[in-house]
Amino acid sequence: MRVLMCGLLGLAVLTGCGGAPAPATGDGGATTDNLRERETVIATCMKQKGFSYTPSVSRPGKTDANPADYAAMKADRGKNGYGVFSAVVYPKPPEERAPDPNQATIDGLSGARRDAYVKTMNECRVTALRQVDGLKVTSVADYQDQMSTEIENIDKALDGDPELMELAAPFAECLKAKGERVTSARPLALSVRGMVVWGEQADRLGKAGKVTAEAARPYLAKEIRSALVDLECGKDFYAAFIPLQRRLTNEARAKYGFQER
Repeated sequence: MRVLMCGLLGLAVLTGCGGAPAPATGDGGATTDNLRERETVIATCMKQKGFSYTPSVSRPGKTDANPADYAAMKADRGKNGYGVFSAVVYPKPPEERAPDPNQATIDGLSGARRDAYVKTMNECRVTALRQVDGLKVTSVADYQDQMSTEIENIDKALDGDPELMELAAPFAECLKAKGERVTSARPLALSVRGMVVWGEQADRLGKAGKVTAEAARPYLAKEIRSALVDLECGKDFYAAFIPLQRRLTNEARAKYGFQER
């Protein structure tokens, strides 16, 4: 699955993703001490340039259970399918995250002063990434280019992995035999196939008006059946794909100074 830049690295202000930085979770990658040190460097840099900045490190979150556990996947798919129509039938409350303590400062500025603050903060973040994490970045744009390349490399590694390629072929054939739509037998495409197919269905319904939970239930029932077929056909594939995808993603997060998820 393509790992989105903001989700992969959780850099909110630096990359313009919006929201507070991602929680620091997991046992590997950058430590909370690294994150705290980086924030301290940013605060010192900002102060030297005439701006206030409050260091902010999110509390460590709980480590996710093994995402490749077959029984857990089956139970989840038996309720949520691919996670498309279940979002309408079982809406979750917005994720609660501690507000960025510096957002109030930014919101209180206007015009050139606000632009100067954000520009300086981004410069100080780049300085911190170079000093604390040893990254060879020259600017925010350079940093984003490096992240984009990292994401492309993850995609290529997944699609080019010999074991995944070997497992993908029978997975695709099984899906076709069960009447499922398959447009590509590449590992990456197969991993998101169900979400794409049912996401398109949801989009079509959405164009006709707001989709209510009641209207979504029969679609969710069909989505669940499809998701369980997908899991049975891809049982061996997912057992290899998910751990590799997670390892590559966490290596990228560690490289760019953020903890594992």
